[in-house]
Amino acid sequence: MIELTDIDLDEDGELSAVVSLPGDRQVAVLFALDEGEELESAVMLATAQRALTPLTAEQLDRLEQEIVRELVDSEFEGGEQEATDDDYTELADELELQGAIVSSDATLVLVYEAPTQYTGLVIYAQLDEDLEIEVLSVAATDEDELDDADDAADAEEEVEQGD
Repeated sequence: MIELTDIDLDEDGELSAVVSLPGDRQVAVLFALDEGEELESAVMLATAQRALTPLTAEQLDRLEQEIVRELVDSEFEGGEQEATDDDYTELADELELQGAIVSSDATLVLVYEAPTQYTGLVIYAQLDEDLEIEVLSVAATDEDELDDADDAADAEEEVEQGD
């Protein structure tokens, strides 16, 4: 069973905590409420635990490999150059799970960083109920919000899973 520690409720009623996931992955967890939604902390804790418990070290490793493949492939798609093994290895070595976002319907989004390859950006992997990547996106971090919408559109890259 997954155990959440350092549990805190912010002024908006959203729960944050820390969890140790399989494979020595210590990450922050945020329970994100929809606007106007209110839940008791016990319900948020139970939902977060239910969403995180099925994750195994093997699944997390597989998801990270898939994220690396999708991001590198999309970077080279339509270009003159092909991705090399080094391109995949560089991102794989740097990609690090930073957190998880859980919503009231137990939707799970894993949050990754790759500070050199994706400076000022965060990688989001929304999982379906089978723990497969449903949506993979890269966006500016909240602290580094982009000034204009054109820059935001350029920075955001969404890779739909079509396998």
